[in-house]
Amino acid sequence: MPTNWDDITNQAANAADAHFASQISSLTRLNDSDIEKLIFETGISKQDLASVLKEVKDATKSNEAKATAIRNIGKGLDVLVAIAGKMI
Repeated sequence: MPTNWDDITNQAANAADAHFASQISSLTRLNDSDIEKLIFETGISKQDLASVLKEVKDATKSNEAKATAIRNIGKGLDVLVAIAGKMI
């Protein structure tokens, strides 16, 4: 069953921090602690983090289209840099 990122984004604002971190970590390679730390360190909202991940996972868009969309999400680039830092 495909991930419904629109639902996740809409529910993010009302989700408890722990529930949100658990939900996102189940869909990514990041663990709950990583998610909570990303939110704290970058200041991104849960809803915006879900929007960034939705854009990254969108197989129908080119990298250029994804970058443009993420640029328009508050703290979107900050969180991508933080995620990249965890990989290096």
